[in-house]
Amino acid sequence: MLEFEPGLMIWTVVSFGLLVLLLYKVALPPILSLLAQREKMIADSIEQTMKNQKRSEDLMAEYREKLNQINQKADRMIEESKKDGEKLKAEILERAEKQAGLIAERASQDIARERDKIIAEVRRSTAELVALAAGKVLRKTISPEDNRRLIEESMKEAVSTKD
Repeated sequence: MLEFEPGLMIWTVVSFGLLVLLLYKVALPPILSLLAQREKMIADSIEQTMKNQKRSEDLMAEYREKLNQINQKADRMIEESKKDGEKLKAEILERAEKQAGLIAERASQDIARERDKIIAEVRRSTAELVALAAGKVLRKTISPEDNRRLIEESMKEAVSTKD
């Protein structure tokens, strides 16, 4: 079954030792070099990923800050627009009130002018009627000069009795 052969065992150990030595000298440096490169590549990738993550977080914080500033600016603009709108509304109302006052004043002046015209017309008509009545009472024809004089006197009396 199993027999112990020292020569075979020595040659096996020597062959194994030479194989290990050969692998150590020839194959191990490129393998270790590849492993070192891979380790360096993985470390660089992790470092780059960390940098990218940090940069992303910084950019995200910056964008959030900018967004916050934009929102604040928009809120300020809205408030300013509201204030400007209120000012404009007040100015428009003030102008409308002034125009309404001017229109009312003009209407009052127009009414006063028309009233004065009507009163003058009534006075003139009244004076003519009085002159005609006086002419009938006196039974004579009144000359235009007498008519004018009577009208002026009547108007003076009407004005003095009115005051």
